[in-house]
Amino acid sequence: MRISTQMLFQQGLNGILEQQSRSARTLEQLSTGQRVNRPSDDPAAAARIQELDRAVAQQGVYVENIARTEQRLATEEGALTSASTIVRRVRELAVQGASDTVGEEGRKLIATELRQRLDEMVAIGNSRSGEGEFIFAGAQSQTPPFAASAGVVSYAGDSVQRELMIGAGTTMADGDTGDNVFMRIRDGNGAVSVAPAAANTGTGVSIVGAGTPLAAGTSYTIRFTGADAYEVVDQDSNTIASGAFADGDNLSFNGIGVVVNGNPAAGDEFTVAPARLESVFATIDKLAAAFEAPANTDASRTGQRQAIDDALGQLDRVESRLLEVRAGVGGRLSTLADVQDTQESVRFSLEKLVSEVRDLDFAEAASRLQQELFTLQAAQQSFTRIQGNSLFNFI
Repeated sequence: MRISTQMLFQQGLNGILEQQSRSARTLEQLSTGQRVNRPSDDPAAAARIQELDRAVAQQGVYVENIARTEQRLATEEGALTSASTIVRRVRELAVQGASDTVGEEGRKLIATELRQRLDEMVAIGNSRSGEGEFIFAGAQSQTPPFAASAGVVSYAGDSVQRELMIGAGTTMADGDTGDNVFMRIRDGNGAVSVAPAAANTGTGVSIVGAGTPLAAGTSYTIRFTGADAYEVVDQDSNTIASGAFADGDNLSFNGIGVVVNGNPAAGDEFTVAPARLESVFATIDKLAAAFEAPANTDASRTGQRQAIDDALGQLDRVESRLLEVRAGVGGRLSTLADVQDTQESVRFSLEKLVSEVRDLDFAEAASRLQQELFTLQAAQQSFTRIQGNSLFNFI
């Protein structure tokens, strides 16, 4: 077989270029620290790396969501703690104002502080997270949820409890809505409530005790037929119960108990109905209004006493609601701590696996480079000797 001079040169050149390409690829690996820099380096490994990178990125999202949720919940927990402190202070003021030793001017001073506490509660309801979002506004996190106008506090948020993915198929609420925390608190005993008629002239003050929820539209009227006698009629004017009355008696009927203290006058009435929703803001506002109003008659003093007793009962339910929400927040924070450890561990394992597939063994690569450079040098020297051979040298 004849070997032409062109073929000889081409084969030698191809060998040198191939060795240069191998050396350049090894040098690139050493400079980047990665064994796989492009899919052509190792197609199977490149596909595996791409899959692992997606998993690592997803774990990063989970960890970031956990941190964001933890920050918002920690802010909410602080706000709830502050709200509970205000509720306890309002209770102290209500008890103080109920004392007969506090005059009208003293009650007006108490009312002034109550108004200040009301403003503080509104400010707590408008608390922001570290990202500047309103934590009690639900999905309307860019809008202040609470606004006061003429003593009436309205809610501009919604009832959507936002949730973030903190793991594969696992979500967690990053807060609680303001209407659930501050607005939707049932009065009375939480099931039924009792309210005196505006036209009452006696000194009777009512407190609802036992009672199960009433169906919508169901109500009862406790009517005093005399100073020492009463009857109970339903919404259809049917008599349900009747009997004698003495100060402090518990009037029981159909599983409901209402304690009436004082001395109601003949014709005085108390209406028993399903518990209504009342906000903590309305509770404080009513209490302040009761202390601001003059109490210079038996009827006005009785009305003030009723308002104080109603407020004290409602403050108990407000505090219970805040404790309930705080317990939920604490539980979620505890769960987040456990989930965060798990997700961090998973991300570390994935990153380690990616490193094993993609990263370079520097010792092996350095040794291989030395071998490739030696081979390249040998190829160059061989080519120099071969290309110098000619038949004319032997003639």
